[in-house]
Amino acid sequence: MSSWSANDPSGKPVAGRTAYLILHNTSEVVTPDAEGREILRFPKGGVVFRDGRVLEVGPAAELSRRHPDARPLNAGGKLVTPGLVDCHTHMIFGGNRAAEFQRKLAGESYAAIAASGGGIQSTVNATSAVKDEILEKTLANRLERWRANGCTTVEVKSGYGLAPKREIRLLELMSGAAIRVPVRVHRTALLLHALPAEFEGKREAYVEEVRTTTLTEIHRRGMASAVDVFCDPVAFTVEECRAVLTRAVELGFPVKLHAEQMAHFGGAKLAAELHARSADHLESATAEDWRALGEAGVVGVLLPAAALTLRQRLPEAALVRASGARFAIATDFNPGTAPAQSLMECAALAARLCGFTASELLLAVTWNGAKALGAEAEVGHLTPGAWGDAVMWECETLEELPYWMPAVRPDTVFMRGADLALPAVERRVWP
Repeated sequence: MSSWSANDPSGKPVAGRTAYLILHNTSEVVTPDAEGREILRFPKGGVVFRDGRVLEVGPAAELSRRHPDARPLNAGGKLVTPGLVDCHTHMIFGGNRAAEFQRKLAGESYAAIAASGGGIQSTVNATSAVKDEILEKTLANRLERWRANGCTTVEVKSGYGLAPKREIRLLELMSGAAIRVPVRVHRTALLLHALPAEFEGKREAYVEEVRTTTLTEIHRRGMASAVDVFCDPVAFTVEECRAVLTRAVELGFPVKLHAEQMAHFGGAKLAAELHARSADHLESATAEDWRALGEAGVVGVLLPAAALTLRQRLPEAALVRASGARFAIATDFNPGTAPAQSLMECAALAARLCGFTASELLLAVTWNGAKALGAEAEVGHLTPGAWGDAVMWECETLEELPYWMPAVRPDTVFMRGADLALPAVERRVWP
């Protein structure tokens, strides 16, 4: 099976002409600055791409004078932003849990559904039953859908294997699927998600096997760019998560946590203690938790679709601002609590549920999402030296992005400066 380093998902070639072009006649170009501190707006702006990277961004008239040899590409008066970054998905799985969703609507709790054989274990069983080639192709199709919705960088977590060998299988299949589609894929090993059926009554043995054998094998084979755990009353304790994550850090892995989702449990403070890349969910996090994340430089990742499905509250924008912590927004795409297939739709939800501004939301789905993946030096912005990943939207202003529902769709998506066809429009199929 084909693969490339989990730590360098950006190096694969893409179709299209990437050498030297200028995107002009935009309504505006909007991008975070290189440090992710502010949003830069260039009315009637332009972007110059060369050899796959951003060469310059600024007023289009000035750029055209400085780059007369660049191939011109007319944006038709549309808004241009960086490619979006979805920093939290569980995209590789089989089956669905639509029937469980109806049980949730009838008032049954997540824990009760899981105890009756539903929940994560039901998806594990369905995923195990799918042939490798079908699972890989399904993931590739989902990645293409994300790209068509403006996401040029996507994190994919394992987690629906549970048993060590099945988790490694999923990480292998991610690599094969990513080659099929021109999207930057970050593979994350979600190693404490739920207790496998075969380890029932043997929690200590399972955690120890994950901590030693599984982590060592994933590290040896370069199969993941980060390690994640589910720290929650329905999953694993703070101490169990600390045991796995401290070993991951010793091996050189960046770490992430599902934290404070179902109840306030201590995951956010563990994320701050370990200087994790991100703490994700945070529906039950306190103002103190958010301050700890901000002081430790940990990105807080909000997942509006999951909160909406489970009828949980998201934090108010004022609380997040006061904490000083960066926040990202992601789909959390999974079959149980977040069958959400549009990152921009999730941003539109966050605008309404939390009160974030359009500028804050763009930062949350670009630079901050990249920061949660350790990729902020190269993606999530259109400043000189960044990869030339951009989106030309079917609207004219930044403020329209969180305004329209259903979400605004891209007109054109660029990867490494290449204007790529959208298969939904041009019926183009990638190998």
